[in-house]
Amino acid sequence: MKYIGKTIDLKKYTLYDEIRKGLYEYRARNPELLNDRKNHNRFYFKRTIWTEDTHISEFLGFLLGKKNGIKVCECELYKAPLLLNNKFDYGVISYEKTCQDDILISPGLIIKDFLEKQNSDKEIYNGTDIDTIMDSIFGYMNRNGRPYQEFLDFKQDFINMAIYDLKYMNPDRRLNNWFIRKNKKTGQLDLYPMFDNEMILGFDNDLNDGKLSEETLEKEDLKRKSAILLPKDFVEQKSTSDYREFMEYLLKKYPVQTTKALEQVSNVTAEDLEEILNSIEDVREERTKSAVQLFNKREEELNKIYEKHKERIR
Repeated sequence: MKYIGKTIDLKKYTLYDEIRKGLYEYRARNPELLNDRKNHNRFYFKRTIWTEDTHISEFLGFLLGKKNGIKVCECELYKAPLLLNNKFDYGVISYEKTCQDDILISPGLIIKDFLEKQNSDKEIYNGTDIDTIMDSIFGYMNRNGRPYQEFLDFKQDFINMAIYDLKYMNPDRRLNNWFIRKNKKTGQLDLYPMFDNEMILGFDNDLNDGKLSEETLEKEDLKRKSAILLPKDFVEQKSTSDYREFMEYLLKKYPVQTTKALEQVSNVTAEDLEEILNSIEDVREERTKSAVQLFNKREEELNKIYEKHKERIR
């Protein structure tokens, strides 16, 4: 059955803030929703600045995250009425169940504070390295008196997200594309579920032909790097890391969490992906073909690295 984009009724919500052009935050008008996570009280409506394909891919990213059992914001694809005519513009809503005690903390602030305490001369740009992330979040949780298990949960959730990005070729997990969530009442800290997954599997590219050539496929695979950096690349102030080197580093430095994450993302096969894409309305046939090709290419490369790693530890 095709997924049909629904018309959103904005009368139930109040426009709270225009975060940037084309990205709007809405909050429910009913104040009772603010006290309970059972009903979401806010959502982010993205339109105009994205293409129809990237709206669809954000929804696809949600479906794949759910199927992999990875923490991901709920997502709904909508056809929203334009004000000047009877046509519809695509939009996507990404939300998480929240309450008034929940606040989102920018990881950049935590990492900057950590580096300053370490008297480090490293500067944060759009991203930072995996070890600095782990060390800074551990320090922040420790200072806030949080149990060690809470940090272990964060570590697993974060590496799940990193492996998800590697498998689905998302090059955009920068510091403004993930958050730490804190409950002011209980003090609980965790990784806020994933959002902004719209660049997966080449959906942000103009791929007009159905089947990619081997040369194009190779180039596309190589350029979809990791925005979470290797320590050596952070020191050199690079903006991305080679995804294959990053995968090898995760297997060496965080073998337990990485192996578990790989087992989770293996739940989705190329056949599953094609079935999911065919269930979404308005996905072009050539887009489905290219996405499946990219998926197969990246899975082949990641499996090579994993098999090599298993041989090393035997």
